[in-house]
Amino acid sequence: MSDNLDKLFKAARAAKCDTSRVEYGFETRLLARLRADQQQAVPWFAYAWRLLPVFAAIVLALGVWNYADLSSSPADLRSAIAGHSDESLLASYLTGERQ
Repeated sequence: MSDNLDKLFKAARAAKCDTSRVEYGFETRLLARLRADQQQAVPWFAYAWRLLPVFAAIVLALGVWNYADLSSSPADLRSAIAGHSDESLLASYLTGERQ
């Protein structure tokens, strides 16, 4: 049985396939497909994925800038939260609320 299988494999290797029909116009078909792929519109999210590192760098830079700005004047932030700023005093005076 193994001999029959070996003979079939040997015959299959020896047989030459007729690829002339497939080869005809291969370059033309390939170039036409490449041109059609290039002419398709690129979706907007493809650009978003390409620009993701830029967006991440901007977010990180804004975070560092915000942290550096807040750390330079912590007393102002505490007083604004506590309601002791000039704007909160003016708002409480205009609305008639007492602290």
